[in-house]
Amino acid sequence: MSDTIARGTAKSFKWVGTRPVRPDGVPKVTGLAQYGADLAMPGMLVGRILRSPHAHARIRSIDTSKAAALPGVKAVVTSADFPEQKFEYVGPERVAQNFWHMTRNIMAREKALYEGHAVAAVAATSKAIADEALSLIAVDYENEFRRTPRGSATLYGEIARSNSLPAKYSSP
Repeated sequence: MSDTIARGTAKSFKWVGTRPVRPDGVPKVTGLAQYGADLAMPGMLVGRILRSPHAHARIRSIDTSKAAALPGVKAVVTSADFPEQKFEYVGPERVAQNFWHMTRNIMAREKALYEGHAVAAVAATSKAIADEALSLIAVDYENEFRRTPRGSATLYGEIARSNSLPAKYSSP
């Protein structure tokens, strides 16, 4: 079989193989392009997320009362504001989803699963007020890692003894 195409059988395309003019090219490379984050509308709120500084830390309590009382704060959200989901897989077998797991990954419930896990969110009238509100949220963590003399992190308690998750963290 020949790798060449007989003359006259090749299709001519309108866009394939051409160099179309990109009207947004110059603004993008010069930094003048406007994106969604660049827009500010009257009355628009600013959102900020408080993230866990710990990887794998149990959350004992979250106190958002001071942040909610700050003038300019319109809403403070934690995982307690979302409905509890049943532990069940929903959907066809190959793409079944477990919303119990999803809700714990979207915003930390019983524990922060990784460093940077969202713990609370704030909506305020300005960036400064939103940042101030985040600093007023008090989260009490119980860090489940301890450092060994060699510097490696090890879990303590039930996990280290049984080499599995404690019953309170496994599926209900």
